[in-house]
Amino acid sequence: MTATRFIGITGVKKAGKTTTIEALVPKLREKNYRVGTVKVAFKEVSVDVNNEHYDVIRHRKSGPDKTLFKSSIETVYFENEPRTLRRALKQFGQELDVVLIEAFPKDLIGFPQIALLKEQGQEESVTTDYTVAISSIPEFSIKSKDRRYVPFDELAEVVIKNALPLTPNLNCYHCGYSNCYAFYKEVTAGRREITDCDLYGQEGAFFELTVNGEPVQCKLFVQDVITGVVTAILKTLKIEEKHLKNVELKFSLKQESEDHE
Repeated sequence: MTATRFIGITGVKKAGKTTTIEALVPKLREKNYRVGTVKVAFKEVSVDVNNEHYDVIRHRKSGPDKTLFKSSIETVYFENEPRTLRRALKQFGQELDVVLIEAFPKDLIGFPQIALLKEQGQEESVTTDYTVAISSIPEFSIKSKDRRYVPFDELAEVVIKNALPLTPNLNCYHCGYSNCYAFYKEVTAGRREITDCDLYGQEGAFFELTVNGEPVQCKLFVQDVITGVVTAILKTLKIEEKHLKNVELKFSLKQESEDHE
């Protein structure tokens, strides 16, 4: 399976972001894409099921790490902890082809974005260096002279062409830029190809290092060293490399007693 690709649907409040997602999902599904949708709240707010299932709210307020709500028609999974958007998307995007993210532009730095106009002349205020298209929902029917303008009914093709996988976030400099965001800015502008990233196409070689539950960025050299050492150790344990599909290593470090002298 190829890497999950992401694209943002942005604009000012009430510009039609949700309406756009409602229109895009069936069009993408008709093309056999597995589609996910994400809503990034613009303020601190908690989402719960309706009052008919108030017990779920009570469950969450008791302070568990996770809560699962299951009915005959849907399954809702709550992780009762804040996460970075990138970390949440990495987990959420598994087994999906395309994820549409509804958010304001400032929340989607590093993601290709479709900007929606609510009024004439808003281009500068709603676009960023990552904007790949400008459009307007039929209710407003605003056209733009900006070269990035695309009619609303053609946005599904914009998604297919411009959605990108998550940035590797390694800042390895192999692409010649100071960080992954700078490289992705060039990709969204059409000046570079995503295949110029050394990590693109290596999604099967998944690598993640966490310390105290938080991910640690590892450049390619470090990944290769750690993977090589662990693989060599497993070989000494008579585990053949061809049988290695997924390896997890987790350990805790002993802490010296403060009273130790």
